[in-house]
Amino acid sequence: MRKSISILATMALLMSMTACSGTDTGSADSQGNPGLISTPSGDTSTENQSSQSNQSSNQSTSDNSSTTSQTKPPNPNNGHNDGEMSGKVFVLENGMGIQLYGGGYSRGENYAKSLNEIKSRVGDKVNVFSLVAPTHGSFYLPEKYKDYMASEWDNIEYINENLDGVIPVDAYTALSKHVDEHIYLSTDHHWAPLGAFYAAEEFAKTALTDFAPISDYEVQSRDGYVGTFDGFSDHNQQIRDNPETFTIYIPQNNYSTEHYNSDMTNGQQSYLFDNLQAVDLGNCYLVFHVDDGGITHVTTDKKNNRKLLVVKDSYANPLVPCLTNSFEEIWAVDMRSFQLSISQFVKDHGITDVLFCMCTFSATGDNQYELEDIL
Repeated sequence: MRKSISILATMALLMSMTACSGTDTGSADSQGNPGLISTPSGDTSTENQSSQSNQSSNQSTSDNSSTTSQTKPPNPNNGHNDGEMSGKVFVLENGMGIQLYGGGYSRGENYAKSLNEIKSRVGDKVNVFSLVAPTHGSFYLPEKYKDYMASEWDNIEYINENLDGVIPVDAYTALSKHVDEHIYLSTDHHWAPLGAFYAAEEFAKTALTDFAPISDYEVQSRDGYVGTFDGFSDHNQQIRDNPETFTIYIPQNNYSTEHYNSDMTNGQQSYLFDNLQAVDLGNCYLVFHVDDGGITHVTTDKKNNRKLLVVKDSYANPLVPCLTNSFEEIWAVDMRSFQLSISQFVKDHGITDVLFCMCTFSATGDNQYELEDIL
């Protein structure tokens, strides 16, 4: 089944390419990107590409044939870590908290149905992607406790099998290659910004657009962070005794940011990050100005005529800044607060790509029902 999903994902993207009037699927823009969608009228210029750029473009197209993996990556936890429930969190003896995922095939099917409806409304000239992020338990729950939670892999697979014209992004496999790095926050229910970076990288690869290496980012860190698991665990001492370092990655290309209310009123100039050293230590995850309440608009110096709309939960807040080198414009809306229509927003703002990005708890939980009201 995994192989068939991969083939379907590639076919969906190729159909998006060939359906675009005025765009040669073999053409490339001035950054060496293969043409996916039609360019706005009046801007059809291209430049000759170096052999290196063409090689990069061809490699990206080739890589997309394996959008999803055929087999589940192994759980890296060797089982030597004991744990116990504390409040709503399973706390390992090393101080990492894990929320135990309950699964939900029928809700996942409903989530896929909503995305399919969006795809049908926006048409073949708009690429629609689904990135459902696994949480801590998929990679760090010891094998001996595997029956404590449902399989996020299986639930994400089921969602992907029910997608129609929507392209899945395999963040699970991408993250599994970096489990020895700080990709999840030990004291918070979110992934770490580094995990969001690797997921963004996989999305950019799937979307056939450029992506800046992590060496291009400014790195800022703050020690002593204890996040939401403090409260979720009823102030478990093991959580409190193991604070962690919170690290953010700030893109260095040129961009400007605007912020609006969730109904597109009260637009103001803004920025992507607060001062990490100035925010309350327990609220470091709120450093991102891609938040849960409003609409964020980022205009970048990436001139590739790609305009991205991210429909999200809070997992995507640190992911959006990682895409300023990948899209000319980025809009981010939270499905729990957005007051407009997604499909109409796509048409009104010339969106070329839509990314649904959220964790499994949203995609197969109550949050996904919010999508039905904003199609």
